[in-house]
Amino acid sequence: MSRSLALAMGSPVSTIPQNDFRTSWKTNRTNSALAQEKTFSSLLNDSIGDGIRGALGQAILGVLTDQGLFDKASNPKEFQIKLQSVFGNGATVIEKVIIKDLFRKLNIPYTFQGPFNYGEALDKAREACTAEARTK
Repeated sequence: MSRSLALAMGSPVSTIPQNDFRTSWKTNRTNSALAQEKTFSSLLNDSIGDGIRGALGQAILGVLTDQGLFDKASNPKEFQIKLQSVFGNGATVIEKVIIKDLFRKLNIPYTFQGPFNYGEALDKAREACTAEARTK
C-alpha cells in the first residue's frame, strides 16, 4: 500500500522518505527490474494519493480508497476505466494532476504537446527513472 493511501486509511506508514526516490531506486537497481518496478509503483501510488487529495480533498480520497479505485493503479488502462466511471470527462484532469505530481517527484520537466495520454506519460516517467538508475 502506498504511503499516501496508508495515511488516508489510517494504516501504518513506511519509514522510507517519500520524496527521495533515488535512494530506493539506486538500492533496487542492483537487485532486479521487479524491485525497480515496485519502487516506481510506490511513487505512482503516492502521486495518485497526493494528486487526488490536493484536487478533491482528504475525504474524497478516503471514499475512493474504500471503493477500491486504486487497486489497479499501476495498470494505466484499468485505472483510466475506473477513473472514467467515477469522474466521467473529469478523469483526464485528475490524470494530469497525478502525472504532474509524479514528474515533480522525479524531477522530470512536464512538457507535453498535443493530446494528453496517461499511459504514455507513465512510460516517459518509467524511462526517465530507468535512465537515472543506469547513470548512477
